[in-house]
Amino acid sequence: MKTTIPFWSIDAFLYWVMPRSYISEWSSELMSRVSGFLDAYIMFDKVVIPERYKDEFVLKKLDPDQSIFEYVESSSLLNSDELTKGLTIDLSLNFPDMDSLKNDDYLWFSQHSGYYDPEEYNQMASEGFLSFSWLRLWQLSLINEISDLKKCCAILPLSLRDIDGYQPKTLPFHMNKVNELNTHYQSLIKSVSVALGEEFNDYLENVPPFLSLVIDQSLSQEHSIDVVAQLREDYKELRASGSLYSAEIIRCKGLREKKDVIDDWNDAWSKLLNSSFREPSLFKRKVSLGDFSKAVVAPQTAGLSTVIQHLLEHAETYTSYKRFRIYCDLYTELDSISFSQKKLEKTFSVNLMNNLKL
Repeated sequence: MKTTIPFWSIDAFLYWVMPRSYISEWSSELMSRVSGFLDAYIMFDKVVIPERYKDEFVLKKLDPDQSIFEYVESSSLLNSDELTKGLTIDLSLNFPDMDSLKNDDYLWFSQHSGYYDPEEYNQMASEGFLSFSWLRLWQLSLINEISDLKKCCAILPLSLRDIDGYQPKTLPFHMNKVNELNTHYQSLIKSVSVALGEEFNDYLENVPPFLSLVIDQSLSQEHSIDVVAQLREDYKELRASGSLYSAEIIRCKGLREKKDVIDDWNDAWSKLLNSSFREPSLFKRKVSLGDFSKAVVAPQTAGLSTVIQHLLEHAETYTSYKRFRIYCDLYTELDSISFSQKKLEKTFSVNLMNNLKL
């Protein structure tokens, strides 16, 4: 499995792990760029990026045997892969008119910068500043070309999503499931927060799973590089689950067989969601003493079917758990962490002050 990410995501990650003596003002967009890098590195076998990062020390440390990052040569691209080579736009992009995009120029420029004062931005815009919409379209043009050239999917930050109506939005199976896991987990966090009010505030909204784990497990920015590398190793089974799902569908001969496989996986996933990713335990099932008595004294009565039903349900649930155990491990690991904003500032010198309500 192969993916690519905008170089905005690479730059954000490299800055994220760079030790510094000052606090940076960050935004949801910058966090999503770091998260995109982590998702690509942890959940995919190969990550395609521009060749200018080939000698980057941090990336070499994350890929010591040069088996993860695949570098695309600038000469093979129609679009420029850095601003010094000019700004290029794919005219086939199906985007709204420029006036619509320009309405969000301040929003995304501020998110891109970490934070920017509205009055200062208006002053800069009045002096003929290049619309940030063009930069967004350039990044999307480049990432689309690399995706087509290398036959891979792309992981986009917030600023590049839902611009091009022609581009398919489907992601590999295992990545969709991690997104669903995160939605389930974030919903639980919010429901607990509502119940406890101000007391439960030790979390960061909209922070995806692997970014949460890196924040929690890192002792310093330098140490975070080792944490990221270890997470890739720990969750290699997650990458394998996506390949297994695709392989099972490919082996099927007809549409009905393919649909049966898809339905089976979806049904197993639903069981896991309903159990909140807990390992099933037969001993927690409530079977009354009367049911067991009926089963022993009169096997032909309904009592036996009740016992058997519990056993069958447990077997089905456990089968679902075994299939998706790596996702359960991820959920359990998330459930034991504390990813407070104070830790984000202390460990990564980041103040998340420009937060989008997603």
